[in-house]
Amino acid sequence: MNLIKKYFLKVYHSPRQLLVHALLVISICYLQLESNHESSLFQNIVRVSRAETAGKHDTVLIKHLMVSINKMMHDRNDIFKNTEQLSFKARFMQSVDADLMYGAGACGGFSKVFARALKAAGYNTRIGQMKVNGVFGGHILLETYIPSLQKWVVMDPLFLLVFTNPKGEWASFNEVHENWDYYKKQIYYNYNYNYNYNYNYNYNYAGIRYTNWSKIPVLGNLMYKALVLVKGEEAANTISLRPYLLDHYRFWKWVLIMFYGIYVLTSLVIVNKPNIKQFNAK
Repeated sequence: MNLIKKYFLKVYHSPRQLLVHALLVISICYLQLESNHESSLFQNIVRVSRAETAGKHDTVLIKHLMVSINKMMHDRNDIFKNTEQLSFKARFMQSVDADLMYGAGACGGFSKVFARALKAAGYNTRIGQMKVNGVFGGHILLETYIPSLQKWVVMDPLFLLVFTNPKGEWASFNEVHENWDYYKKQIYYNYNYNYNYNYNYNYNYAGIRYTNWSKIPVLGNLMYKALVLVKGEEAANTISLRPYLLDHYRFWKWVLIMFYGIYVLTSLVIVNKPNIKQFNAK
């Protein structure tokens, strides 16, 4: 405790050290404020949908959320037409609130915004890269876990698509994948929005990848192998990391907190190195 007290007293009397600490603490607080603002935005969207669907089944709330977000993003995209001039903050942070603001990002942006709203509503999500013409990533969609159905269901927020299986339940990705000829007939009957008629039938649910482990060359493969050992291959293949990283402000806040902790610990060791040497000499 005395060592920590001594270190911060030294910081207090060193303008350079004081500036570094102040910048780090202010940055952490700023990122927390931005994270709170973004969370509040999505909580308000969820609050409105809950009020509109009070007392109804989970699927009614989720469908209302998807339609609301789709409409907001299409309306904004009609205004900005992908010509928006992003600030340095928006380009660097790539936050979900910027996607919502400008209606940008096509299928990826729609899926991220919808996943963020579902998270605010308390639902688990998985964002997946669809295999299109033999290549993963040709289209982005998501799955959400419906507790009342006890299953993951596939949703396409860009085209407002949810598929219904022969039992009358929302379908999973695998169900659509295994019987595409049956489910593709439902595309024209979803919500009667004109842009459904521009659906690309190459998006035929040929396959899905939840996490591109090879994106980080060495570390990604090591993480995947570790997950296979701990949870098994099936579980490792269905883990989607992107939903955990949707709140970029929160992510970078924790990165800075860890960096700050390492910085303080390293500085403590350097400051007290002479004392350690004297102690060892005795």
